[in-house]
Amino acid sequence: MAIPKVVMLVSMLAAGASLDCAAANAYRVEATLRHAGESFATPAAVVEAGKPATIEVAGDKGYKLSFDVEELAEGKLKFSAALASPYGSMSPELVVVPGQPSAVDVGDLGISVTVSRRAE
Repeated sequence: MAIPKVVMLVSMLAAGASLDCAAANAYRVEATLRHAGESFATPAAVVEAGKPATIEVAGDKGYKLSFDVEELAEGKLKFSAALASPYGSMSPELVVVPGQPSAVDVGDLGISVTVSRRAE
């Protein structure tokens, strides 16, 4: 069985910043991508608020997940994503509480996400 080629493009890398930066507005995004209730991928990345990121995996079960995190009032965050996969596409926007899982499904396609503040 061939291992799919994984390509990760994070805007912070393109800007020359380190993923280990201790910026106050850095967030760890952990997602689970689902089809018909079964997980098909578990991407994760560290991003800065307002800077888009993309995770792309090639192959038969490959996918492209682009997302960003925006800080809102009262300690909440907006997670906006665009997912393209062999199972379909979706573009959810979720208001999330840092550290608490959130999920959305569109038909058989779903995404669960936890966005956590990076410790300084």
